[in-house]
Amino acid sequence: MKVAPAYAVTRHSIPAPDGAKLHAVHLRQTGAKATVLYFGGNGYTSGRFGAWTASFFAPLGVDVMIVDHRGYGLSEGTPTAPNIEADGLAAFDYLAAQPGAGAQRIILHGQSLGSFIAGHVAANRPSAGVVLESSVTTTEDWVASQSGGMPVKVTIDEALKGRGNLAKISAIQEPLLLLVGSRDDTTPPRFSHALYRASPLPPQWKSVKVISGAGHNDVLDKPEARAAYTEFLAQVLSHAVR
Repeated sequence: MKVAPAYAVTRHSIPAPDGAKLHAVHLRQTGAKATVLYFGGNGYTSGRFGAWTASFFAPLGVDVMIVDHRGYGLSEGTPTAPNIEADGLAAFDYLAAQPGAGAQRIILHGQSLGSFIAGHVAANRPSAGVVLESSVTTTEDWVASQSGGMPVKVTIDEALKGRGNLAKISAIQEPLLLLVGSRDDTTPPRFSHALYRASPLPPQWKSVKVISGAGHNDVLDKPEARAAYTEFLAQVLSHAVR
């Protein structure tokens, strides 16, 4: 995988609780201020999109670990909601144990499907900060938004009921950034605004940024997103020294 020149790349095999091996790449640069643990959306793999992700984060002066969801890329296993949540915790614990990392230097970032994993980890592990990109409140809310009033009854699998970040947001105590595209029809901005309102964090430690002109998967392509992330990193580092 070709990445931004600033990064040295190492590959890792992370053991999941059920014995599956999760593939991850760790991108490191000299003088990094923090490490972003990145969970991509549905179909995201480090092989297909890792270089694009690296190109966003390299100028921000942070390291990145990208984990392939189980059953995708080079990761083993069959994806289920409980499994991928457990995988997220395993990935966090693995990264936190790496030299120069540590839980208090890790920023959790999840996009779309990955935002559910990041939210679950953030609710169960202390970290430096949390970024939920293109996220939703609950499965039920999302299904309702996508059905568009069609006269079709959608049955939600029991394992997916209530899942989303609304149930997790009250447990997130670190600085929080919610990112979403203004043209995102898959996870519209109202979901991020609802998560912002549900968060008990004081206003100075949470923000929602609606990125003009962005859709569901191109938020990080926009200069406005880079500016928001730069501001968030400064906030995270300020919080860390308190």
